[in-house]
Amino acid sequence: MQRYSATVHNEGAEIAYDVEGQGPLLLLVVGGNGDSRRFTALSAQLADRYTVVRYDRRANFRSTGDTQAELDMAQQGRDAAAVIRALGTEKAFVFGNSAGANIALKLTQDHPQLVRGLVDHEPPITDFLPEPEATSWREFFNRVYDIYKADGGAEAMKLFNKSFVGLDLNASAPGDQGSAYDRFLSHEFNTINRFVPDLAALRNGGVPMVTARGRASGDAFYALTARELARKLPCPCIEVSGHHLSYATDPALFANELHQVLVSLKK
Repeated sequence: MQRYSATVHNEGAEIAYDVEGQGPLLLLVVGGNGDSRRFTALSAQLADRYTVVRYDRRANFRSTGDTQAELDMAQQGRDAAAVIRALGTEKAFVFGNSAGANIALKLTQDHPQLVRGLVDHEPPITDFLPEPEATSWREFFNRVYDIYKADGGAEAMKLFNKSFVGLDLNASAPGDQGSAYDRFLSHEFNTINRFVPDLAALRNGGVPMVTARGRASGDAFYALTARELARKLPCPCIEVSGHHLSYATDPALFANELHQVLVSLKK
């Protein structure tokens, strides 16, 4: 079974990625702090069925790039596309979680010829929610950012933590942030939370896709947006075990459920 690490150069940055396993190509798109180590356990559980690729997003962890530049969603999509192309000519199944789910949507929207199927897990697209919920969430995200500017990342993440359902809200930061949340808050947070995909482009691209929401996520905003995105496209919204980060906390179960979804996309 193959296992190696490499980089691909794209638009002035070296994008670092890891490959393991055998079978159809599966790209994992990480959210939050852009560190693909969040997917290490999930990748190991899927490697007997897929050639799994996980990468560090631009200016995060091992990948280079301007750490002071604002996140560019189109560029994020191009970085993901560059990773897929580096693996050869095969289309990739794509799984994205949280902010990574939004990036996976941008990849699929702009580069449908590279995507075999998409599983979009709890994408934070609150502008799709009905009013007054959409405005309420916009105000909440603005408060998080204002606290970051005034009091620093730890205090901002304590407030942001309150939006998570089924997780340990006493932690100083959600599990997908660790301690590396400064770039996320300063240069990624606002762009990610204001992203709205082009539904017509997604429909016209013809890529099979589903959104996914965790049973333990309840009425968290990212679970509601998964359902609303599915309604607007339309596509299935499936329910999977666990919460927003169950791919990391219960990787064996999550991998098996993800595999069943990917199998259904092949049909």
